[in-house]
Amino acid sequence: MTTAQLNELAGIIRSAPAVFATRTCRETLRVMFQHPESKCIVVCDATNEPLGLLMSERFFLRATGRNGIDLFYREPVMKLMNTKPLIFDISASPESILAEAQKRPEPLKNDCVIITRNGKFAGVAYTSDLLRFQH
Repeated sequence: MTTAQLNELAGIIRSAPAVFATRTCRETLRVMFQHPESKCIVVCDATNEPLGLLMSERFFLRATGRNGIDLFYREPVMKLMNTKPLIFDISASPESILAEAQKRPEPLKNDCVIITRNGKFAGVAYTSDLLRFQH
């Protein structure tokens, strides 16, 4: 890994709210409303290791759906998160991250990519930002 690569990826990482896996959907919805600028919420364990991803728009649509909001509010957030999000260490090249992001199924193509540092949540990368590194 070169310093240039690290600087390239570090330059596009965005902050995103994180919640513990023990949170309910109601608690997570509150966090989402506190961070309206964020496209996603990362679900972490007690040691700040990412376990899953919630895309804010999809999460909000499910929260306001017809399935009974009371039931939704009590659900553990782990039931609704993407349990297999893309997770890369900050040392990964933006090109390799983009290549993997583009292999995802169509509905997930624009999901955030979780970036870690030494296995701990460091931020997220938007696919739209990674496109700058396309050759």
